[in-house]
Amino acid sequence: MISPTSAENPLEQSTEDIWNFAIGSNMHPDKLRGRANLEIKESFPAKLKDWRLAFNLRGISWLEPSMAGVEPDPGAIVHGVLVRLSSDDFANLVQSEGGDQSYTREAVEVETYCGKVQKAFVFRALEARKLHQDRPPTLRYLELIRTGARLNGLDPEYIEKLDALPHYQKGPITNLISKLLFDMAMCFGCLGVPKLMMVLFRSLRWIDESELPSLAKGILYAVVLTPALGLASVLRLRHLFPKDPKQA
Repeated sequence: MISPTSAENPLEQSTEDIWNFAIGSNMHPDKLRGRANLEIKESFPAKLKDWRLAFNLRGISWLEPSMAGVEPDPGAIVHGVLVRLSSDDFANLVQSEGGDQSYTREAVEVETYCGKVQKAFVFRALEARKLHQDRPPTLRYLELIRTGARLNGLDPEYIEKLDALPHYQKGPITNLISKLLFDMAMCFGCLGVPKLMMVLFRSLRWIDESELPSLAKGILYAVVLTPALGLASVLRLRHLFPKDPKQA
């Protein structure tokens, strides 16, 4: 797990490195690294003025109804983590976020907590995938954001605002499915094959957004989820046999 860098002066962005301003679950170091086996070179708590944290990226209604992005909002401030990645790792991050089918990348100027200004990219929901209004995310997703904010030392008042955000209530079966699928996503990310989960989530999203009858949707969900959850359950067993630190 990576703690915020304490250096006073972030390195200038070069042609080889790209700065990303993480505002959602990617603030969590383990989550960001696990998404696509990324190497975080530096990280700084920072803020972006005249933008707000938005939960308006359309997800899968019963699994993850919304995901985080930013939207222009004069006078508002969104806090996050300024992260330096190699160009290859940034490209992998973009792919793990759905490529160009979920987010657009906005070029912004972010101010670190020590007062330095750095140009960076931040993710914003594509117009075609944007909800008409913000929708509460799941508790699982919110907890990643809240934990990431605390681990990176974000402003306490901003953390209080995150703690006060409402969340979408899921049933026990949906919670189990969610844990299995997103645990598998982290596993595939660490193995360097995040595209496998992208295909799965795109399939689930297509079913969710289709106008098919409920029975047809149910059959398609069963066809897609049965093998996926079977594999996810097997992968989940790895947590029962933690790796011996002496062998690491």
